[in-house]
Amino acid sequence: MPPVRSCVVRRERADPSALVRVFAGPDGVAHVDWHGRWKGRGAWLTCERAVFEEAQRKPALLQRALEVSALDVAALLDEARAANVTAIGDLLALAARAGAIVSGADAMERTSPEALVALVFADDASESSRATATRMFPLLPSFPYPLTREALGHKIGKGPRAVLGLRAAAPVRALIRELRRMQALG
Repeated sequence: MPPVRSCVVRRERADPSALVRVFAGPDGVAHVDWHGRWKGRGAWLTCERAVFEEAQRKPALLQRALEVSALDVAALLDEARAANVTAIGDLLALAARAGAIVSGADAMERTSPEALVALVFADDASESSRATATRMFPLLPSFPYPLTREALGHKIGKGPRAVLGLRAAAPVRALIRELRRMQALG
C-alpha cells in the first residue's frame, strides 16, 4: 500500500506524488524537497499555488509543523516552480531516450492522433505552430513549457523544436504528472 501524507494547510490526505514536501534543514531554513528524499523535519503541501498562498496568509501552520520561527513562503513557491521545471526537463530527456517523443513538422504530420497522449509547446512557439499542432491533434491535452524552442530542442538532443508530441510510455506518464503540477503551481 503506497504511503499517504496530509497537507498541513488543507488537512487533506493524498499520495505524496500530489504533494510537495517542505523541510527545515539543520540551519533552520525551509526548503522544497521536490522528490521527498532529504532529511530534516518536513511538512507536506498540496501542489497548488492557492495552497502556497494560503500558507503565506497563515504562516503559523508551516512554522509549527517545521518548528521554525520565520518562513518565506513566496520563496518556497519559487523554489517549487524551479524544481518542477528541472524535473520536467529531466523527464523530457528520459522520454526522448525512450523514443517516446515525436518532434519536427514532418514527423508530426506522419503521426496518427491515436499514437500521442499530449503536446508540449515551447514558450516562444509561434501562434501558427500552436494552431497547426492543435488542429492536427484536437483532442490531446497541451502544455506550455517555459523554455525557448532552442532550449526545448536541446533537452531532447535535437535542434530547435516548437512542439513536441508525447507517446504513451512510462517516462511520459511521469512527465504528464509533472506538467499538470506545473499548471497547478501557476
